[in-house]
Amino acid sequence: MFFEVSKDVLNAFLIIVRNHATILTFIALGIFILLKDRLAIRFAAVCAAFYSIGFFSYPLVISLDKETLIYRYIYWAANDVLFMAIIAYWALKDKVYLWQSIIAQLIVLPAPLLQLFRLVDRHLLDLTYSTYLYKTILPLVNIIVVLLCFAPLLMTLKRVSKTKISLS
Repeated sequence: MFFEVSKDVLNAFLIIVRNHATILTFIALGIFILLKDRLAIRFAAVCAAFYSIGFFSYPLVISLDKETLIYRYIYWAANDVLFMAIIAYWALKDKVYLWQSIIAQLIVLPAPLLQLFRLVDRHLLDLTYSTYLYKTILPLVNIIVVLLCFAPLLMTLKRVSKTKISLS
């Protein structure tokens, strides 16, 4: 390998991304504002908006749905579907990168399905199959979406390095 990353460093990095997703999306937004990359700005902005909504609505959703434990999963699934719809529409209108939208759709798709599976698993089947999936897949989805916010930066750096090489 070109460089070696230890398991502890990788785990620490993933925990930082998971715990600070909202802040990281705003950092990505700031970077793309400075770079004046409108397509990347829109994607980072919608991610920052949805992570902010999730961060600030979480306590309210939990407190309103203490007894039934039903509406939280419907709310979160609807939130994921709305996010997917916005980035899909914007991709069709050339407002975000098409490749970024497609990757995000594929990454986020398991989230609403898992929310609804969790709802069925907890209430209709009274099983615990979804617990392990819920605790592993959803954090991975969130981590990858946050990292996807920074993907256009990698493309920009690659383009800049190619121009410097060709000028040499």
